[in-house]
Amino acid sequence: MKRILVLIAITAVWSACKKDKDMNITPEFSADKQEVLAGETVTFSDLSTGPASKWKWTFEGGEPATSDLSGPAVKYMQPGTYAVTLEISNAATSVSTKKTGFIKVGYNQLVVDFSASKTTALQGETITFTDKTTGIPTTWNWTFTPESGTSISSTDQNPAIKFDNPGIYTVKLVTTNPEYNGEKTVQKMITIIDITAVTAEFSAASTATYTGGDIQFEDKTLGTVTGWTWTFEGGIPATSTEQNPKIRYNTPGRYKVKLVANNTSKNSTMEKESYIFVVPGTDLVGFFPFNNDHSEQGPGKSAVSQTGAIGFANTDRKGVTGNAGYFNGASWISTPSSNFNLADNNFSISVWIKSASTARMMVWQESGKNGSGDNQSWLRMNDNATTQFLRFNTENPGSAIISMATEGKVNDDAWHHIVCVRDGLLTKVYIDGVKVKEMSTTAVKIVTGAGQLFKIGAQEGVSSMSNYYTGMIDDLIIYKRAFTDADVTALFNL
Repeated sequence: MKRILVLIAITAVWSACKKDKDMNITPEFSADKQEVLAGETVTFSDLSTGPASKWKWTFEGGEPATSDLSGPAVKYMQPGTYAVTLEISNAATSVSTKKTGFIKVGYNQLVVDFSASKTTALQGETITFTDKTTGIPTTWNWTFTPESGTSISSTDQNPAIKFDNPGIYTVKLVTTNPEYNGEKTVQKMITIIDITAVTAEFSAASTATYTGGDIQFEDKTLGTVTGWTWTFEGGIPATSTEQNPKIRYNTPGRYKVKLVANNTSKNSTMEKESYIFVVPGTDLVGFFPFNNDHSEQGPGKSAVSQTGAIGFANTDRKGVTGNAGYFNGASWISTPSSNFNLADNNFSISVWIKSASTARMMVWQESGKNGSGDNQSWLRMNDNATTQFLRFNTENPGSAIISMATEGKVNDDAWHHIVCVRDGLLTKVYIDGVKVKEMSTTAVKIVTGAGQLFKIGAQEGVSSMSNYYTGMIDDLIIYKRAFTDADVTALFNL
């Protein structure tokens, strides 16, 4: 019995020794690279021997700073030399190793860049500059050099510079780190305006209106201004000392506006010839001046929807850039017909066009979404190249469509003024101030209006739009009265 107990004890001791030997672990690791640039990533690999079940890494200067993965990826953002520690463990033991100076992180090449909180300021104002250099700069040398006078310098990373002297400044930034340097210069970046200087300027909410309409003017003078003297040719009042006056115009024409802006030291004058365009306002219900936008500027200021692009880069018939709309053959605008309500009323629709296209094109159309089921009114070009260069339709009995042959050929890439008139049983078309054709009918139909649209630049049908206009359109005006020859001539000459 004693012999058996001794054998059991010996076996237990031997088994324990063997187990301890099997649980021995030795930490070791490697990295895919030991020299990197700031911002790069290092991937570590565990090379430990023995049955490790847990890993605890510590990365000096790394992101993340610790990890419990067996093969972590670590990013180093700041230059320097960094230690790495790996501790491994199992149920029996825990062992660690530390490698000092294992990872070396270097500086990047510098790419210098910067921005300014503003590039134009008044004398005495402060501008903040922001360093946007990549590559981890450690020093900054800014120089702000005027075209004449003394330069300003700063060694701050993001300096706030007060400019006491007017002028135009070139900005230069030189940055360095222990391994690299770089620089960037922006010529004439900063403009500092003389606090006593005045440069008069103004704008208007709209540069077109009708008799009895108002124009809101806005002062846009640069500099320090203490006084404004406005002169409004044709306006009521004719003068104003308000900064942003509202002026009424009661007579058709084109009118000059003048602004003299001043302070205690200086003054400046801005004068704009033929700046305001005023059309007759009696019975006017719609006005599309196309002055840099497609808005309707009649008494109702109707909401307008636009489809496709309309350009305003070309000149109008007076040579003014931006005061006419270019329709590209896929664009059109519309507003509810109820705003104009032609119905069975007399009406006159005036428009300026310029096009070289020979395609069939709708200039304007009232109603039409139900096709032939609607009583429509429209002006269309190029239905054919012989007898229908231009057509005006009012859907009256007796086929009251005015078709024009060569007398209506207006697709010659020149500006033409076209006025379509319904005067009771008579319809008329004027081109460039001259009546070219008229037609009478036996009765007047009501032009469909309810739930319909007034379109400019395209024709509406039952299922789709068609006959898109290509070319310039300007000053489309709708009146609920029949124009006389004198009315047409007066509008043509404005």
